[in-house]
Amino acid sequence: QALEDKVWDLLHEADKVAEENKEKSQVYDAMAETLGDAWDALIIMLEKRQALLELTSVFFENALEFAVKIDQVEDFLKNAQEFENIDSLRELLLQQEHHTKELLEKSLALLNKSQDLTQFIEEFKCEGPNANPELIQGAHSSCLKIDNLLEMLQDRRRQLDKFLRHQRQGLQQVLQICLWHQQESQVR
Repeated sequence: QALEDKVWDLLHEADKVAEENKEKSQVYDAMAETLGDAWDALIIMLEKRQALLELTSVFFENALEFAVKIDQVEDFLKNAQEFENIDSLRELLLQQEHHTKELLEKSLALLNKSQDLTQFIEEFKCEGPNANPELIQGAHSSCLKIDNLLEMLQDRRRQLDKFLRHQRQGLQQVLQICLWHQQESQVR
């Protein structure tokens, strides 16, 4: 805000100088037009940078939520999964199903945000008068880092999926055996 006030002061001062030097009005008009165009371009660039920061913030928020969910599922799998009866076994299977569903939801949300962010970066790097090799290289590097983070988290999720599937199969077999024993004892 303070800088904006200084800019406005400079513009008012430039208007006064232009009024005092009417013979150079065409030059001042051309300068004003050029300055106006540059100002508009700056505003557009700042708005795009703000949008980039907001997208980046949402992406890392989703990445954190996904990583936390992965940690929760890892803890769930590490803790002894004990059950006392058929109902607690069914509850354990429901918890597993819930964790699997949440993992996939968080994974999909992060995947979508990563695509939005990398697409925005790809478009941003080539726009405007500031497109240069360093900006293009920085954008490429940022996209690679996003992809690497995404891949690392997805690898962890895939590993957990294997463990969850394996454990679910085992628990379902135990449930079938328990149900069979229950039916057998009811027949006697």
